[in-house]
Amino acid sequence: VPELIEVEMYLKSATRTVGRTVSSVALPDPQYLKGEPGLDALQSSTHNQNLKQVRRIGKLLILEVGNISLGLRFGMTGRLIIDGESPVERLLYTTAKVDQDHIRFVMNFTQGGELAVVDPRRFGSIELEPNETVLGADAAKISPQELGAALNNSKAALKAVLLNQQKVAGLGNLLCDEILWRAGLDPRRPSRSVRKPELGVLAAAIQDTIKELTRRGGSHMGDIQQERHQSGICPKDGGQLQRCTLGGRTTWWCPEHQH
Repeated sequence: VPELIEVEMYLKSATRTVGRTVSSVALPDPQYLKGEPGLDALQSSTHNQNLKQVRRIGKLLILEVGNISLGLRFGMTGRLIIDGESPVERLLYTTAKVDQDHIRFVMNFTQGGELAVVDPRRFGSIELEPNETVLGADAAKISPQELGAALNNSKAALKAVLLNQQKVAGLGNLLCDEILWRAGLDPRRPSRSVRKPELGVLAAAIQDTIKELTRRGGSHMGDIQQERHQSGICPKDGGQLQRCTLGGRTTWWCPEHQH
């Protein structure tokens, strides 16, 4: 699943296309383009324009082409392919194989090469002029104060709020479970119950986990990843991991040390 870590990998790979001129864009799956304007506007606004910048907010990758911004969201199985190569060869819920039927978007360059999105399950999308203001603070650099503002006044479960991209941008299911496990916080507790000292612990756990799992190679490389099953054991204290559903996602935690 492309979470913040994977999209940051996509970003670093896509920077090699900065400065290239767009010769054409193709949308084999027209439904992959969300909102207005449509395909004609996308093609006309990018043709013969330079790709000026690539940046990221949470799990949203933004291409600045000419005078427009193009947002790429990768859903559960989206991969970015640059010049025939992907920085992420395989995601947890999909294969490394690039099936032509799964190519949803292609941007070709006059200098050669291309930027493409492959997404077997089609939960991702592209969008002209995405509304960035609806996103919360980027998880990779969120402060305890920003975290507190996101969590305050909500009765919703802590994990559900962390998964809400309008509250905290970039976290997905695997990262959330790993972060809360490391921070010792119960994912089910009301988010507004997190006290000020715990906000500092949680903010540090978010940033440290992102950095460490980036070094390991992805969001699926957490300490509890291999124990996410019925008889899973906590690697920290040997307790039996528990399972529930929060925010629509399967959640694993250790009742021995997560409170």
